[in-house]
Amino acid sequence: MISEKALEHLNTLDGYRQSFMDASLWQPYIQIICSRHSQTPCRVIRPGFPGTYPTFIVDDRWVVKLFGRLFAGALAFHTEKQVNGILAQDSVIPAPKIIACGTLFEDSDTWPWPYLVYEYIPGFSIGKVYDQVSFEDKLKLAQYLGEITKRLHALPLANVPLFRSGWDAYINLLEVQRRQCKQTHQAWNTLPAHLIEQIDSYLLHVDALVDCSAAPHLIHADIIRDHVLGRLDRGRWITLGIIDFGDAMVGDLFYELVALHLDLFRGDKRLLGAYLNAYRLDPHVHQMLPTNAMTMTLLHRFNVLDRVISSLPSQMSGVATLDELAVLLWDVNVPRFDDYKIIARCNREGIIK
Repeated sequence: MISEKALEHLNTLDGYRQSFMDASLWQPYIQIICSRHSQTPCRVIRPGFPGTYPTFIVDDRWVVKLFGRLFAGALAFHTEKQVNGILAQDSVIPAPKIIACGTLFEDSDTWPWPYLVYEYIPGFSIGKVYDQVSFEDKLKLAQYLGEITKRLHALPLANVPLFRSGWDAYINLLEVQRRQCKQTHQAWNTLPAHLIEQIDSYLLHVDALVDCSAAPHLIHADIIRDHVLGRLDRGRWITLGIIDFGDAMVGDLFYELVALHLDLFRGDKRLLGAYLNAYRLDPHVHQMLPTNAMTMTLLHRFNVLDRVISSLPSQMSGVATLDELAVLLWDVNVPRFDDYKIIARCNREGIIK
């Protein structure tokens, strides 16, 4: 008999941080889940990657992911479940399939702990070996992801309850983020103060960011190094899957690019250029890239600038405006930082209009 009380401490932030990936705590619950769905025997249970929710690998055959009360667990559960059904329309997209779902406690007084059981992808995140992956393989990955996300963004969303509102939820998210953007970046303190002061006047209005005449489409919204799985085979990276669709939503390419470029590509615009070429980005949209992507970077829900800014201390010392930062991070026609400095100086001196 499994105890609901034994999980109550996970409803507090401190308790959650201490125990959410504790395999010994979760073992009897994982065994019950596997037994319910005939996923037996259930011998070796080990923690998966420590992301937001408790995730465990069972006998290198299944992955059990549980969703707590914290961090909008209910929404993430329903999002992953419904997105998995959408992904089933295109077998080329390398996402693990859900093979079972349910709740630990049917009549819970506190939290029912919904869960999903996925097929297991026998690989590890590229983040673990990123420095060992050759530039050639990173370039191939960028091209591959351009093709895959193009397919993802083309999937129809008809009759999917979470996405019935079309663009409304996305527009509302951007409007909320825009209203609090300057204060958010002041709290994060990642950007220099003089750039934070420019945010309100720099940001594009939401109606200039979203083309409501286009059909709403799905984005992953969090393609980072931790969410791209694969393996090294004789020194060559082989991509096996993309995981964690809990942040998926209706959105557009510019929002999709933020985590992809600043985390997975580490801001390398050669990789970004290869991705965009494989995505077959419309030339008109390509012209909008630096300003739109920089606006989305500032509006993003997470502090996506933290890692890339800290890796560019010498380049950042010369950035006087957010326009210059947009060129530095997002203009694929200015691939080298030395070229960026020349263009930024010419802009300031009025040589380039």
